[in-house]
Amino acid sequence: MLKYLANAFIGPTQARAAHRQALQKNPDIVSGVETLLATCPPADAGDDEAPIFLLSAGWRSGSTLLQRLIMSDKDVLIWGEPYDECGMIQALADTTKAFRAGWPPQDYYYDGTPPGELSGNWIANLFPSLADLRDSHRALFDTLFAHPAKAAGASRWGIKEVRLDVEHCFYLRWLYPRARFVFLYRNPLDAYQSYCRYGRNWYNTFPDEPVFTPTAFGKHWRELMEGFLREAKRLDALVIRYEDLVAGRTPLEEIEAHLKIRIDRSVLGAKVGSSERGGEKAQVNRLEKWLLKRVVSPMAEELGYKW
Repeated sequence: MLKYLANAFIGPTQARAAHRQALQKNPDIVSGVETLLATCPPADAGDDEAPIFLLSAGWRSGSTLLQRLIMSDKDVLIWGEPYDECGMIQALADTTKAFRAGWPPQDYYYDGTPPGELSGNWIANLFPSLADLRDSHRALFDTLFAHPAKAAGASRWGIKEVRLDVEHCFYLRWLYPRARFVFLYRNPLDAYQSYCRYGRNWYNTFPDEPVFTPTAFGKHWRELMEGFLREAKRLDALVIRYEDLVAGRTPLEEIEAHLKIRIDRSVLGAKVGSSERGGEKAQVNRLEKWLLKRVVSPMAEELGYKW
């Protein structure tokens, strides 16, 4: 009787044991992409597409300034947080988590048998190839981002984002092996104070992930920074501190060499738009500062940010 109750409410013992074992391997986007690469390496011979992915550690960290600098090269178009609250790239990348040793079984893949001869075979699980899967993911990016950029006259494209984390970079590199990455960060207190001027009403994804509080803002900053610092070398990413960029301590030549572009130096001195709303600065009280500091510590202090 107990066995029947267990099966009804928590599932069979064997299934639960297999699930626990699978979770011990920490399935994530990176492990899924590694499985895909091991099973079906991309045939990237002759693929010279090298999009630029500029990832910022959250909002109000200077990503638009850096986007403008990169786009001062007339051959480059960097899309700005396209369809941001949809979480489209995140959702596509999440599909790779399922790929692991033993799944999908090899006999699930279509082997080229003529369709007319398949009716006598086991076809309950009949998958297109992994190469077709990768091509379909990339086709969406090519259609939505690459083609419009090239139609506008740019020979190269990219995306500026404030929501994507380092795992998403591994997904993007699976699609574009020659992609270039730039990670940008800023003092989280300065970024949050600037964010408050905009009403503190933005979303990571709508409607389930609002970022309305200093705790939510700080958690987002910390999680992105942890990944940026951990994986920058593995992704050959350029890490830029906003304060160094605006003070001239980050050589623009370094950015040019990393991305293979030419930057117009006058962009740094040209102010576009304003972070002020109604001419008044938002007030961030001591409680908000304490809540933010509690979340971003000790990483913020290790990066030299103190308040």
